[in-house]
Amino acid sequence: MPITIFDTKGIPATRRERIETAVVAAGRNVTSPHEAWIAADPFRGGFKVLLTGPHGFERSVSFVLDEEPGVITAHIRAALDD
Repeated sequence: MPITIFDTKGIPATRRERIETAVVAAGRNVTSPHEAWIAADPFRGGFKVLLTGPHGFERSVSFVLDEEPGVITAHIRAALDD
């Protein structure tokens, strides 16, 4: 069941699609529904992904703005496995 992205704020349009695609790809193998909110993090020059799920699951993962999609996917998968 994929991750549903509810909102993306402050991310340039040229980067938004690849970030969203990487986050969704990370959730392809989760067995229960999860949600994601993606927002720019101007203090660190990147963006954050807030993940939520069943049973109070909540994780936040930070990235630099030009992070490779494969790295984003790997870090989101690690947060989901936590």
